[in-house]
Amino acid sequence: MEENQNSNSFRNQDQNEPRDISGAPQRSTNSLWVAAVVVLCIAAVAVGFIVQQRKVAQQLSARNEELTASLTQTQGQLQNLTSELNTLQAQQAERERAEKEAALRRQRMYQHAAARKVVNKDDPRWKQVQAELAAHQKAIESTQQDLQNTRSELQSNLDSTRNELSGSIAKTHAELVELEKKGERNYYEFDIYKSKQFQRVGPIEVSLRKTNAKHEFCDLQVIVNDRQMAKKHVNIYEPVVFYTEQEGQPVQLVINSITKNHMHGYVSAPKYQGSQMSASSTGGNNGTISTATSNNASGTAAQPAVADLQHRPSN
Repeated sequence: MEENQNSNSFRNQDQNEPRDISGAPQRSTNSLWVAAVVVLCIAAVAVGFIVQQRKVAQQLSARNEELTASLTQTQGQLQNLTSELNTLQAQQAERERAEKEAALRRQRMYQHAAARKVVNKDDPRWKQVQAELAAHQKAIESTQQDLQNTRSELQSNLDSTRNELSGSIAKTHAELVELEKKGERNYYEFDIYKSKQFQRVGPIEVSLRKTNAKHEFCDLQVIVNDRQMAKKHVNIYEPVVFYTEQEGQPVQLVINSITKNHMHGYVSAPKYQGSQMSASSTGGNNGTISTATSNNASGTAAQPAVADLQHRPSN
């Protein structure tokens, strides 16, 4: 009886004590959910970082390809100029060798004739020989001078091309005005908004197709010599060079401000066309050039044309 009573009392105590049967599994489930959410967040951040790094790598690769193409073009021009100079030097060396051989043969012939017969210095034939020798000497000197002039001209053209490709660029309106004051080139400022329509800027037409204000680059469509071409990923302050049929020197486009769907910059073009420069060098009279010459002769520096700046907005 006592044992039954004790067992009943224990059972009553066990029934009176509260039990949390579902508490432990619920806490375990909540911890798993929190861990899963943290893992998903970390994975999302990692994926975003990987995508961003891939975009940056693609942009750097495209930029590297453009710089490589520009460098290849410049190296090709240098190689062409070098090959032309080498050809001229080889031709000159061949002519000099032929002249020396001919002079040596004539000298031997004259020496052989002199050994057989003494010729009077007053003999007209002796004077004729001396005249021929002097004429040949003058021809050799003239050829050497022509070669030197050609070499100097090629070097000057090469230096001019290098200066055009790596010349000064203006980052602000004030710097552009300073470049204009030099009077070497014409400058055309522009403000172009994103559109499929083309806007005339100096000797070329430009259409803005895409802008990236954060990374500061644009995609352009340009019409040069009635031919349309695409210029992708043009960075700010990066000069884009074109060659037109009318201009003897390259035309340069520079972007110095990029905002959403808008860009601001300028186009730099030669002040005179190739035909005008040839006419001025042969003594042709031009009103503007004559005025500049008279101003320089009187001690006053020639001022650049004011009309080129009239359409520019002040920044």
